[in-house]
Amino acid sequence: MNLFRSIKNALHTLDRKSMPESVLEVLNAEEHHGIIITNYFRYLISFFFAVQVIANLDAGDKTTNLIALSIYLLLTVSHTIVIRTCPGSIISIFNYTTLIAEYILILLILLFYTFTTPNVDLGFTLKNPINLFFLFPIIYSLLQFRIRFVFIGLFLFYLFYFTILWFAVSGELTYARHWGEYVSGHAVLLEDIITGKPSLYFCFSVVIAMGIFRTVSMVRRIGIAEGQKTELSRYFSPKIVTEMMENPRTLESGNRQIVSILFLDIRNFTSMSENMDPRELSKLLSEFRNIMMECVFENNGTLDKYIGDAVMATFGTPHPSPSAEVDARNAVGCGVIMQKRLSEWNFLRKSEGKAPISIGIGIHTGEVFAGNIGNELHREYTVIGDSVNTASRIESLCKVLKKSFLISKETMELLGGKYTLNKMPRVKVKGKEEPLQVYEVMWS
Repeated sequence: MNLFRSIKNALHTLDRKSMPESVLEVLNAEEHHGIIITNYFRYLISFFFAVQVIANLDAGDKTTNLIALSIYLLLTVSHTIVIRTCPGSIISIFNYTTLIAEYILILLILLFYTFTTPNVDLGFTLKNPINLFFLFPIIYSLLQFRIRFVFIGLFLFYLFYFTILWFAVSGELTYARHWGEYVSGHAVLLEDIITGKPSLYFCFSVVIAMGIFRTVSMVRRIGIAEGQKTELSRYFSPKIVTEMMENPRTLESGNRQIVSILFLDIRNFTSMSENMDPRELSKLLSEFRNIMMECVFENNGTLDKYIGDAVMATFGTPHPSPSAEVDARNAVGCGVIMQKRLSEWNFLRKSEGKAPISIGIGIHTGEVFAGNIGNELHREYTVIGDSVNTASRIESLCKVLKKSFLISKETMELLGGKYTLNKMPRVKVKGKEEPLQVYEVMWS
């Protein structure tokens, strides 16, 4: 059962349809680079093949081998042209064509030597060192991250080899009695011919296949990790993202903890957006969110979510600071910076003839449940609880009290007098029996 599960997991790892787009993009790019490198190696092999043809063969064999060399060069040059000019689907088809053509070419050279060399039989074909060239297409597969090529190459080798062996055994074949006679003479040692070479090629192919599998698995793991890191960086500060990547279980379970929650909303956004071009509105929201997100991350906060033109951020997630005071001060400090950055952005907008934007910020500190919320189809890390509702109500009070930055009494008590505050009248809000005591943060 474990073996079956391992095989299933391995096949899933290699299944490109199940890979995330980011992983598939990297893998396809590396595969294309591998195809180019393989093509360069074919030119190198062509050079050594040419040297061998010219320097080591007698005059009678040169013509035939020059023909073989020319065919190999033609395949290599054609491959170069296809790589540079054709789409990926054509390149993939040509890879298969080249793989099969190389095996057939090696086979023809083997048979040529067998039938043109005096006083030899098919045992000469089985013992010929040219059989080693069958390994080169398998090696190329490692550069292209294609396990399929490995096993196609191994299948073709077995097909050619055992077909020759069958004809050899059926005909007149001289058998060696020991290894020395086998190595030094034209006789064959049946044990090595039947089991030795086929087993060697099989083991070699498995090692290459495992190398490809490990490489693809590594690329997949790194790609998924980078994708997760990119996704997390949209919500958490870089420092927290690094910690979460080093400890993936950080978000697996939830817990109750003291958190400072910040709500922010653009004032009169509905009426403003009614007269705006959709593209201009999208650009406005994108720029606004980027500015606010940077402020959150600079103060060790977590971007919980965007709700239309509103922003919700938390301070003290996923891990609370050593004390609630730190998170409260980070939250209020973030709100102050948000107002200052908005003022700078509004100055730029006015210079471009655009209307300025005003916001309201509400902050509350209290106990929440923080963790992954949702089901198997959709999960998100967020905080829930009455404290979240309170923070939202305080932000809404900015409209009622005509203020831009309000915090709760609970948050105020954690600031230690660091900020200048203006105590506001107690206000009754929806969902609360007792009126809320809020304070205006004087940030300018």
